[in-house]
Amino acid sequence: MRGLVLWLVLALWVGAPAWAQSSSGLGASGLVGSTTERLYEQAMSHERAGRLGKAAAGYRLVLRKDPVHVASVVGLGRVLARNDDVDGAVSVLERLPHEAEAVRALAVLVEEEDPARAAMLYGKLTTLRLGDTEPWLWQARAQIRVDPVVALETYETWRELADGVHDGDVLVELAAALRNGGAPLEAAALLEDYLAGEPAGAAAQEARGRLDRIQVEQAAEALGVGGSAPLTARLSAQVDGARQAAAAGQLDEALATLREVVLAAPRSDEARGALGEVYLARGEVADAEQAWLWATTLAPEEPTWHARLGLLLAQRYGGRRHAEAVEELSRALGLRPSWSELHFHIGVAQQEKGAWTEAERALQTYVESESDGAFADEARQRLEDLRRTAPVLPPLPGASPPPDDIPVDALQHYRIARIYLDRGELEAARAELIAVRRLAEGWPAAINLEAALALREGDESAAVSAWERSLLVEPNQPRVRLTLGEVLRRQGDEAAARTLLVQAAEGGAADAHYLLAAMAWEDHDLLGARDHLDAYFAHSTGGLGTEPARELQLRVTRRIQLIVGSFVAAGGVALLGLVSWWWRRRGILTVAELAEAAPEATYDLARLLSAVRHEVLKHNTTLLDDVAHALEHGDHSAVSFAAGRLFGEGGEGGVVARFEHDLDALVRLARRHGLRVAPRRKDPVLTPMWRAMERLRKLEGALRRPWRAKRGVPDELRAISEALNQVAYRGLGRLVRQMGTLDVDLERIAGVDRRVRAEHGAEAGALPPLELVGTDASLPTRVFAGDLDDVLANLLRNAYRAMAMLPPKERRIAVELDDDDDPITGLEHVLIRVWDSAPGSLTESMIRGRSIGRGLGLVVDLVTRHDGSIGIVPAPGPGGDGFTKAVEVRLLRAEVGDDVGLPTRVEVEEVP
Repeated sequence: MRGLVLWLVLALWVGAPAWAQSSSGLGASGLVGSTTERLYEQAMSHERAGRLGKAAAGYRLVLRKDPVHVASVVGLGRVLARNDDVDGAVSVLERLPHEAEAVRALAVLVEEEDPARAAMLYGKLTTLRLGDTEPWLWQARAQIRVDPVVALETYETWRELADGVHDGDVLVELAAALRNGGAPLEAAALLEDYLAGEPAGAAAQEARGRLDRIQVEQAAEALGVGGSAPLTARLSAQVDGARQAAAAGQLDEALATLREVVLAAPRSDEARGALGEVYLARGEVADAEQAWLWATTLAPEEPTWHARLGLLLAQRYGGRRHAEAVEELSRALGLRPSWSELHFHIGVAQQEKGAWTEAERALQTYVESESDGAFADEARQRLEDLRRTAPVLPPLPGASPPPDDIPVDALQHYRIARIYLDRGELEAARAELIAVRRLAEGWPAAINLEAALALREGDESAAVSAWERSLLVEPNQPRVRLTLGEVLRRQGDEAAARTLLVQAAEGGAADAHYLLAAMAWEDHDLLGARDHLDAYFAHSTGGLGTEPARELQLRVTRRIQLIVGSFVAAGGVALLGLVSWWWRRRGILTVAELAEAAPEATYDLARLLSAVRHEVLKHNTTLLDDVAHALEHGDHSAVSFAAGRLFGEGGEGGVVARFEHDLDALVRLARRHGLRVAPRRKDPVLTPMWRAMERLRKLEGALRRPWRAKRGVPDELRAISEALNQVAYRGLGRLVRQMGTLDVDLERIAGVDRRVRAEHGAEAGALPPLELVGTDASLPTRVFAGDLDDVLANLLRNAYRAMAMLPPKERRIAVELDDDDDPITGLEHVLIRVWDSAPGSLTESMIRGRSIGRGLGLVVDLVTRHDGSIGIVPAPGPGGDGFTKAVEVRLLRAEVGDDVGLPTRVEVEEVP
């Protein structure tokens, strides 16, 4: 691999491949005799074919006759470098210390390992190639790694000689070196000058990002010393609340909260990092980058912000800022070496920016450390692609003999015409074809080439004429008929096109079947289209038409099914009506049943019902009794104000519209999980509430014009208030409490383990049996069913993964279920301990630090959400020796009262 990379670099020494240049242009003494000329050409031929040993021998033969022949010296150095003999290549190139091409080749060869020597050689080149500005730029590039300040001076010299232009690649590399070397002001000035002159240049995006970073660091110094400042308990709670709101999709609310926190604590890296997460979720990439720049500046020792910033630069700038991304990801990896997946992201960025060797090194490191990681398969594929070498084509078998009646000169002109056409030299190709026509006028292959030439020139009429002449000479050309049919169809001659395509299909051109199917579809001939598509897939071996053909087949099948279904539907309306009625009765769930059927939806469902309880009822409809009192006492202004709250003002919906919106959201939530609810028709809590809201809606006119309200309106308002603020409020409370209470027992734990084992497929048999210990009773706890299942599944996966390297006989895993109470607070807890025999240490600091590779980040978030805790319990475990530790989850035990339970099936009179 190293030799291949060196060869690719060396190929650029003189701006073009050596074999593309004349020998006299490179050699100081020239190739004198025909024997030397032939040896040099043979050496170049061997090099082109990859026969490096023979090429090196050939170049050495030339150098024996002419020791100062530059082209052969450079060629021999290039061949030795390709053969991974770098020292030999250096020794060869050092023979000509005063030849510009040899000096440059030597500088390129040593630049990676010895940039100081390369800079010296490039400096020498500025004298050998007087008037050429490029050596100054090459010298500046080599000096960057030696002395960035000197490199800046050389770079400015090059700019003066090059009329003030910039080289984007060298500029951003130089700016990075100046910043890292303690000269940020010089780096900023250089970047500003570039952006002022070339705001849309090739490196403008990366230059702007590096300039922003320098400016942020300078601004951070103005905030004072001391690094990041910790948040107060109140502000920390606000950040946690904002993150929870963002996770629930309330991005605007989260953004507003975090902006307030940043204003109150501008030196908090935690607040700015969370702000970046919300910005990115909103798609505001520039703001997210700015926030994480601040976070990395305030807390440069925190790897999280470097990793987030690096991934953003790598994934959201289309490859234009991969150099910066690699820097940030490398900093994060240096601060947290256990984040193995960062090796993968670094490797991808290096590969996409063309640093093949660095990409291979990073990807190999990731595969070795995470052989079963999330990106392991992709990393192996990328390594295989990086290491793949171009195949050497075997010699083609002898060409088929030309037609007996075609002259040899015509064949030669035809071949030359094809080469010219492939190279885009149309006039030269036409001249050769004229010669072919003069020698072999009726040769179909030459006529078809004329048609191809006419198409390249945009003359479809001439191409059609040529194809028609070709078919007159040789009718058995299905591919020509296919191409001609496509052109005629595009020109609008459907009948002629169909005839030609049918003939092409009969001759074996499978693509003709697809075009005939497309024409049949346009003519609404569905059965014909279906038959042609079947024939296409039966004869086609794949190609560009395969995907369009599959899409057309899908449309044809759907249309046929729709027509057939329409006929069936016409004769079965009554049956469908009966089935529909039965489905409405049997398929619709109550809200409580929805929580049981889709535990993973419980969190969103509880949040939605709590919002209805608080935002609709508690904060709005509780004023109905006061409205009734105001109506009875003639306080019309108070009634009008309440009408605005209930029904909205100025086109904005009020609380009644908000309730309808929440019901629609509930229906959508059920659909996302493949279930159906009908809160307006069939729910013991929400249906009566909806009826009360409908009664309230009918009173809108009376409340907006209270002076015209009837006498019975106050009593109606009080009845509605009773239904909403008493019955519905209590019912919603019971629902929410029921969803947040779960009975945990050993059978539930065993069910989660069965699902985890099913993920391992055929490897599940190698897992140790799960031992269940503790109480057989069901313990009620305050947690959502989906959340508890996720906690248990992640702990079990973590344990199985940690024991993978142990011999099967030493693997043990157990789950212990118990409860206890705090002797000080009196709070009761449910305890779940996952014991395993995995070696190594797992500490509570690792858990709190979300150590990557342990799979505990989600567990910590979920347990914390439910006011629980997580910790480590040392051995011994239940059942004697063999266990090394346990991860213990403590959850609050629920206090089961009379109002906790709610029947899952309540017969409710349906609303039509």
